[in-house]
Amino acid sequence: MEQFHVIGAGGIGLAIATSLYKAGKQVLLIENNPEKIAFCKAHGVILDSQSFPINIDSFENWTPSPNVVNILCVKCYNNSEILKRTHTHPLLFPIQNGFDERLLSQPLLGEGIASFISECAPKKTVASITRGGKLHLGPTQAWANMPLLFELKTALKHGGLDAHLVKWILPFKNTKLMYNAAISPLTSAGGLENAALLKPGKLRTLFFKFLLENHAILKASYQPMGTIGPFHPDNVAWLLNHKWVGESMAPFFRPSLKKTYCSMFHDVVKGATEIENYNGYLSRLAKSSNSPSPLNDLALKVITQMTSERCKGNLHWLNTILNAF
Repeated sequence: MEQFHVIGAGGIGLAIATSLYKAGKQVLLIENNPEKIAFCKAHGVILDSQSFPINIDSFENWTPSPNVVNILCVKCYNNSEILKRTHTHPLLFPIQNGFDERLLSQPLLGEGIASFISECAPKKTVASITRGGKLHLGPTQAWANMPLLFELKTALKHGGLDAHLVKWILPFKNTKLMYNAAISPLTSAGGLENAALLKPGKLRTLFFKFLLENHAILKASYQPMGTIGPFHPDNVAWLLNHKWVGESMAPFFRPSLKKTYCSMFHDVVKGATEIENYNGYLSRLAKSSNSPSPLNDLALKVITQMTSERCKGNLHWLNTILNAF
């Protein structure tokens, strides 16, 4: 595992590419934005104010190569074009938050889930890690490909990322989905930073209800969940069901979310989001287990409409969700 193609020069892609480069690996960034490509060729990748001379090429010119690991760091709605080129390639490794059913039939090396936040400047290969956290790596089938994944984890850790190898990635994907599918639609609808969800008031109450709904859907569907952050999702649900405990702890978590934004916040006005891979997936899961999903169903409807109209989040859209509950 000496050569890597990192597909997508967004915040996560730049953090991954930089870490592999620092570990002495051969790294090529693949990007379809011509302005990002030109900036990278002129200035390299700049992560947390440090510059790295990482090579970049356009997606148009890119072809998967044997023995090169392709790390997929794009949004789920970009997967189709990539999978047309990699559908027979066994060394594909997505690092994505949403659930894309198209990946289920792919021969994946494994998958990754990032709990850190890396924000990228528009049209530039410049990123900053605005919230620390782990990168969980694991196979899609328990214990598969562990030697290769251990090698990947070691390289990323050597390059400065807090990478952890787990026996199965699905529990961690489910947990990240539980959080993201509550945070993303609410902050995107309101045009809010993530920390706003933990301010006292109706929004925080609804956010807690959203987390509980997501947890209930995953439990009803017998989906495994892992620990991301200080508490297992079952413990989070217990805390939120004891209202005074959850509310008393919120102020301690709020500072770490200040000036951080979910990626969907910026995607709505571009006309494409991962709402189907977040709330759409949970809604479908809920129907298969006869579990109620009113918040997910409404969030899916509201964000889909906002995206079709390319609307910025505002109080009107947020109230559409708030006033329904």
